Amino acid sequence: MNTLQKRILAAAALVVAAGVAAYWYWSPYLVVRELRDAAMAADAGRFNAHVDFPKLRESLKGQFSARIDKGVGAEGAVNAFGGMLAHVLVDKMIDVAVRPETIMFAMREGRFKIERSGEQDGEERQEATHEKTVWRTERKGVDTVLFHVQDADSGAGKDRMALVMQRQGFANWKLTDIRLPD
Repeated sequence: MNTLQKRILAAAALVVAAGVAAYWYWSPYLVVRELRDAAMAADAGRFNAHVDFPKLRESLKGQFSARIDKGVGAEGAVNAFGGMLAHVLVDKMIDVAVRPETIMFAMREGRFKIERSGEQDGEERQEATHEKTVWRTERKGVDTVLFHVQDADSGAGKDRMALVMQRQGFANWKLTDIRLPD
């Protein structure tokens, strides 16, 4: 092999390595775009391929439980019983509410809202007013990317919610958490 062939082979290897690295870096953005497109098309099958529902449910249960614990004081048996009852209700509510339709709504609208079944049909949902949203990203290491949803007119730090994508495998990203605002 002569030096020209070695240089061509080295350049080709460099181009392939750069392409693989670029795909790995941009893969969470591609998955979020796929999630958004599936949510807009109401395609639950495509959407579900990128969501880890058990982790998502556990995360939301933890967030709601922390808020209940913060709101319920430790003084008195009535408060303790109320807190325990609230935890049970929240667990059941999250198990029932966290389904593809609810999460797709959160992706479309940029906010998390639990609707009763049949509350809005597809045409009414499309006619609903859409606030202008701004998406901001934040990388937390090599395995986690947060996509913050903010109102266009709000300042930094006023998130409506944040979608947490975690890497599973080389470039396979799943939605594992929705961080709700305080």
